[in-house]
Amino acid sequence: MNRNIWMAIFLLITTSACTVYKEYPIDVFKPGEITVPPDTKNIAIVYRNFKYPGDTLQNYYKDNYQLKKARYRGNLDSSLVNVCMAGLAKSLKEKNTFNQVLVLPYDLFKPHRGEKLPPLNFDVIKKITSSTNADLLISLETYSYFFSKYPRNYENPPSNEVITANVWAVYDPVSEKLLERKALIDTAFWNGYDNQGKYHSDYKLPPREAALKMASQLAGENYAKRFFASWQTVNRTYAVPPPADFSDASAYVEKGKWDEAVQIWEKYASDKNGKLAIKARYNLALACEIKDDLETANKWLAAAQNLATQYNARENLKMIISYRKILQHRENDRKKLNQN
Repeated sequence: MNRNIWMAIFLLITTSACTVYKEYPIDVFKPGEITVPPDTKNIAIVYRNFKYPGDTLQNYYKDNYQLKKARYRGNLDSSLVNVCMAGLAKSLKEKNTFNQVLVLPYDLFKPHRGEKLPPLNFDVIKKITSSTNADLLISLETYSYFFSKYPRNYENPPSNEVITANVWAVYDPVSEKLLERKALIDTAFWNGYDNQGKYHSDYKLPPREAALKMASQLAGENYAKRFFASWQTVNRTYAVPPPADFSDASAYVEKGKWDEAVQIWEKYASDKNGKLAIKARYNLALACEIKDDLETANKWLAAAQNLATQYNARENLKMIISYRKILQHRENDRKKLNQN
């Protein structure tokens, strides 16, 4: 085979090789998502007791992928709602978010259904808040749940799963404003693996009712996070194009050796490296965010965007613009935290 043919094959391989994008989890400190009036001291938590007509999931469960009718012992619905509201109250108390957190009786509202879920009437809200000395009313508007039990297969051990779906609302009786209405879906999963990925063969899966109660508590705790600043794990993406150096940099990233990865990316960040420089600059922006240097991260992204515009690299431009929005959101969060 002559040299020209070998060269053609080499060019075909190198030009058709694809860039791989990998995710890296980072922890970011985020402020509460809900802005409450600064003089808010006491809150009350109530269950709206609303169901949509088609919401019948709680009457069934799945066992080995087969739908089965659930059998209740007592009023399971009221028990789970109370656990959910207690989970919310416990988290708010632990964070000292408010002076007083009062959970109102499950049956304060009679069960009712409808195709639409309108806001509560503020005359009703004021009656509740005045009688409880509450500055805000948090309403669990509707709550549903579904349990699934999966058998062992050739890849995975047996497992249990609970999906909870809930809608929350926060009412301000003074301004007569609905501060938030938020729908949340949470999944709790048990399969015998611990947080370090180690499997415990003697682990006993929680039975249906126990799993439902644990998932309900988790649903309340997760909504509480919207009221206070907390650490949250988010995923970021970095590029690994074909050159071996980028694979080496990726190996350093996976070991948390960011300085070593940065040294490699900086070699490819100049204009002479063409489209590789776009990806190198994008990766350098991530490295700066890891070090909490958002200003320099934005400078690298701006440089990447300029080069991507020259090459009309549309997919790269989408990623860069999306990342710039993420960093802007982080900058806004930082300002909000400083104000508080």
